[in-house]
Amino acid sequence: MPTAGEVYLNLRVHRSGVIIGCVTGDVDCLGAPVLARFLAKRIAAREDFVLDLRGLSFLGAAGLATLLEAASAAAEANVSWAMVTWGPVVNRVIEAIGVSTVLPTHPTLLDALADVKAGRQRLDRAPARTARRPVFAGSGRLPPTL
Repeated sequence: MPTAGEVYLNLRVHRSGVIIGCVTGDVDCLGAPVLARFLAKRIAAREDFVLDLRGLSFLGAAGLATLLEAASAAAEANVSWAMVTWGPVVNRVIEAIGVSTVLPTHPTLLDALADVKAGRQRLDRAPARTARRPVFAGSGRLPPTL
């Protein structure tokens, strides 16, 4: 069993190809960097993933900040992800701070996997972002090329 400040991550790949990171221990100011490294690697590699937090014994402010930063980074990188947060350790913190609409939380692994799959489908259908040349105000014409 982890002691204060210790975080363990057990990785596996679901048959759908989604990476599942099972986290146990305390995600406080000492454990948050471990979680942050895992999240940063998944997002940088543009890998869809589920973060299973049912094994946490503590989620502190540093851990919550790490999750919120990951939510922002994943959205920017078009990475689909979700969290399994059954129980009061995580849910109470998320609800108390009022970020339940920002973090993709689910009571079961199956629900989280379904959300990641749906998110992937939304992202795959999203139009690609392309650079546009500015239009002169009021003219409807493109500016001359420099």
